[in-house]
Amino acid sequence: MRSVAKYSKDVECMASNSVSVHSHGVKSDCVLNQIPGFHATQNFSLDIMHIILEGIVPAELSCIIFHLCSVHPALTIGKICDRIHTFWGVVNVDKCNKPPELNHIDKPGRLYPAMKAVQSWALLKYLPLLIGDFVPTSDPHWLFLLHLSELVDMLFSLVFTEGMITYLREFIADHLTMFSELYGAGENAVRMKPKHHLLVHLPTVIVKSGPLVGMNCLRYELKNSFFKRSSHIMCNFTNVSQTLAYRHQQNSLFSKLSNSSNRNVIVVGRSSHDSVGDYECADVLCSHFGVERTDDVCFAKRLERASLVYSVGQHVVTGIEEEPLFAKIELFVCLPSSDEWFIVVSSMRTVAFNFHYYSYSVENVNPKVFKVITFDSLADFHTVCCYTIVIDKKPQHFVRLPYHIVSAH
Repeated sequence: MRSVAKYSKDVECMASNSVSVHSHGVKSDCVLNQIPGFHATQNFSLDIMHIILEGIVPAELSCIIFHLCSVHPALTIGKICDRIHTFWGVVNVDKCNKPPELNHIDKPGRLYPAMKAVQSWALLKYLPLLIGDFVPTSDPHWLFLLHLSELVDMLFSLVFTEGMITYLREFIADHLTMFSELYGAGENAVRMKPKHHLLVHLPTVIVKSGPLVGMNCLRYELKNSFFKRSSHIMCNFTNVSQTLAYRHQQNSLFSKLSNSSNRNVIVVGRSSHDSVGDYECADVLCSHFGVERTDDVCFAKRLERASLVYSVGQHVVTGIEEEPLFAKIELFVCLPSSDEWFIVVSSMRTVAFNFHYYSYSVENVNPKVFKVITFDSLADFHTVCCYTIVIDKKPQHFVRLPYHIVSAH
């Protein structure tokens, strides 16, 4: 870690030497050091959206895809684009984060076209499921892709333990060593980015400031989408800034009055009052709510909570034991005398973690085992992707977690 004394020495060196461009990367004293109580060398807040999703992930994915396509003739950029199109045509998670059609990679180091942070994250998460059948498990570039997937999953974890931080330090060192050995030499050598160096300091940042997701700019960057949409539809060429500011004030007032920023507020699109006996899960509903099969309750197939949309057919993580427990959303239920909504799920059996596809292999339970759960009881509030792959002429279901989930108990 760079100390204040070492930093000051570098600044003095640059002040007395007009020939050198920098001294250990320092060109001049940072203006932020004028803030009372702050110094640039003691900044323990790093944005993993720009460091990881817009820096390291696209650069390393380009290296991985370039060499995989070079080694395995059956795998091409066109085949990857076809798989992406097919995958996003059937899944019900991350629909808005579909990556653009990839261009041919002439030289590793950068993906074309440029992607948004959520698009590069989605491509990394689901790439093992998309092209896993083309690549053998022993391929070093494939192993590096899985290593990158595990690294990003840990960095975006909501909870860290002391053991995880210690493991993360060694994991980052191994990752940088693997990158240097695979792509740091040869005809298509790729130099490490300064953002690779920042990886080394992330465990220290976690110790000082907590999980990195609390410091990433992903949610704040989404604010740009409001202004982009407004600028396209407002048809104002006189004072664009004033109109955007006015509409943003209106939107903020609406959010405050409607409590849309409150995580416990549930917005239901369409709902219906039906008899409990009309549904396959009638026995579980009667047992849980103490109603009769002839009673009417409120049902819904889609609702929104804390800006997240839940719909029938999606999958959620209901708990963490030795392996994560998954379930499929069947219905949303609310009693007429209450405003609290419950989720009716059908349990799934977790078989094992398939490292080659970096996903959990799961099976449906027949007959269905229904449960009524609350949103607060979920192990994670995000829905997860469940994708079916035909292996050896047998369909197998795989669930990909969005990041590393740690049990709260």
